[in-house]
Amino acid sequence: MRQTNEGSGNQSSAYINLIFFTVGVFVLQQLLNVLFPGQLPYRSNRFLTEWFALSGEHLRNFKLWTPLTYTFLHSTSGLMHILGNMLGLFFLGRMLEPILGRTQFLILYFGGTLLGAVFYLAFHYNDAFPVVGASASVFALLGFFCKLRPEQPITLLLFFVLPVTLKPKWVFWIALGISISGILGGELPNLLGNGPFTSDIAHSAHLGGLIAGVFYFRFFHEGDGLAFLKRFQTTSTRADAEPPAWFKRRSKTAKKLTYSVNRKNRDDLQTEVNRILDKINLTGFGSISEEEKATLDRAKEILRK
Repeated sequence: MRQTNEGSGNQSSAYINLIFFTVGVFVLQQLLNVLFPGQLPYRSNRFLTEWFALSGEHLRNFKLWTPLTYTFLHSTSGLMHILGNMLGLFFLGRMLEPILGRTQFLILYFGGTLLGAVFYLAFHYNDAFPVVGASASVFALLGFFCKLRPEQPITLLLFFVLPVTLKPKWVFWIALGISISGILGGELPNLLGNGPFTSDIAHSAHLGGLIAGVFYFRFFHEGDGLAFLKRFQTTSTRADAEPPAWFKRRSKTAKKLTYSVNRKNRDDLQTEVNRILDKINLTGFGSISEEEKATLDRAKEILRK
């Protein structure tokens, strides 16, 4: 996660789409660098920074989308920032998306984005300096993975060169320790007015993302949160599901459909069947009358001929 000083997967996989989109935004940033050069890398794509990076000043100016959009921007002074984040997204995404599914993976990813923004703003709300990067989102994936597979040895390339094998639980504690020490050493003194924040790493955003991953694991993956959502989704999509209480109360006062149909005519019978099926989809099978059930039974014989 960088702070500026100014103020082989499936194409349909969520993590692949995120990588393509983020890299595409980075290419646009670099293109603006070439077309509109400035004194500093971030000045040359000032438009993107002013409208999509995260800062307290931007929120005070009602740019309410920035707690999400900052994750797609990266430092243009080099490749290490975006390269590290995209490698993390690729390796963690290919492991976690098959486990979570596309929708839940995106919830985890952008949950880390939002909580990282909250933590960052807690220390920098009065700053004018914008922050960019997908690190908070990737740290959410990392936190979730470390809790999901704490004992599974993984090999990391330290500085992209030196292979190091560690258990994820130790990776988690190392990341947590670095984030907290970075906050205590730089961001907290800045918040208390004891010194300027000179680091280009937003450790508070990293910590927010890490906590988002742990929270998601505890509440949704291990706890009852995800089960509740699945039960709610299943119940709400069943054709014969019991309608909610508020709908029942309204249904009792609603006018009943009382028109009659000449069921000897195939077209009229088909119309009546369609009406009954619409009623079942709306209020459940238990809401139709005995006469309507008989109509459906008779329609099976007539409409097959």
